[in-house]
Amino acid sequence: MKILMLSNEFPPSIGGVQTHVYELAKALVRAGHRVAVVARRAEKSLSKFEIMDGIEVHRLKLPNSHLVYDWKLSRFLKKQVRENGFEVAHVHGMRPLKAAARAGVPVVFTNHTSSFLKRVKKGQKVLDKMRRELELASVVLAPSEELVEATRTTGYGGKTVFISNGVDTGRFYPTDSALRKTLGIPTSAMVFVLARRLVEKNGVLHFAKAIGRVQRDNFHVIVAGDGEDREQFEQIVADAGCSARVHMLGGVDNQKMPEVFAAGNVSVLPSLMEATSIAGLEAMACGLPLIGTRVGGIPVILHHEKTGLLVEPASPDALAQAMRYCCDNQEVVHTMGQAALDRARREFSWDKIAEQTLAYYR
Repeated sequence: MKILMLSNEFPPSIGGVQTHVYELAKALVRAGHRVAVVARRAEKSLSKFEIMDGIEVHRLKLPNSHLVYDWKLSRFLKKQVRENGFEVAHVHGMRPLKAAARAGVPVVFTNHTSSFLKRVKKGQKVLDKMRRELELASVVLAPSEELVEATRTTGYGGKTVFISNGVDTGRFYPTDSALRKTLGIPTSAMVFVLARRLVEKNGVLHFAKAIGRVQRDNFHVIVAGDGEDREQFEQIVADAGCSARVHMLGGVDNQKMPEVFAAGNVSVLPSLMEATSIAGLEAMACGLPLIGTRVGGIPVILHHEKTGLLVEPASPDALAQAMRYCCDNQEVVHTMGQAALDRARREFSWDKIAEQTLAYYR
């Protein structure tokens, strides 16, 4: 099958949507399909066209003006359909939706973002506008039941389906890491990994407060992420006297994340909003259990006391209690990590997710 995939965001930029589009496209190529990704060219240094792991990547300079954006993108898509015979357009994010609908092929839309959850709470006028936009798609896919329900709340009458995010189990797996030694972390320490953008929706400041309440000496924290809340995160940690045990890596390219997870024992998802977390699945595939909040798609991937520990959102005390439990029960942590690894491999490989997605292209 010949598949167009549209997203404003695509690697090398870092984020969940970027990873989803890239990994899904790779899996579809592995399955024998032709995939072309059309993305916004955010920087002049990026190539206008390249082949990445068999994916044809087109980057277009698209203006902020909605009218010109839609005209320029739809013109490019029509040419691709006409000259190369593409059969479906899979859109990630609302912005390219209108242009894709003019391409002359069926449109599948994946609803990824937490901003969508915020918009559905802004009243009927906003809901009506969202419904009109969504009706351009023949089917809406979403990586959490929460996003499925939010889509239905708009009044969208088409098919709406939950399909999880996935993980590249060929790249994320248990391995050795030199990172602990590099950071000066003792081999006996319980290491919690926070692989999150440091922004409000990810609940990172609640986690920062939890660090100061663990009341154990045998733990460290590795933070792989950056964002607007970083300064406040570091200040909270410093005020608690915990800076020496918290290692801030900044933004880390996804290609380097297996080494980060391999340095840890537990991955933490303190989110206030979340789909089926890609970072969580990647941690599980590396053999780490999760501490995660009861929001969005996290309970789908995290089975309490089997593959990790579920806690209430926005609760530093609950996070700290779960962290203390892990510090005091390292054998249990190891057992939960093995169960997490088995489940990631069995249920969440991108090849399985691609197979499920493909059914809605036809």
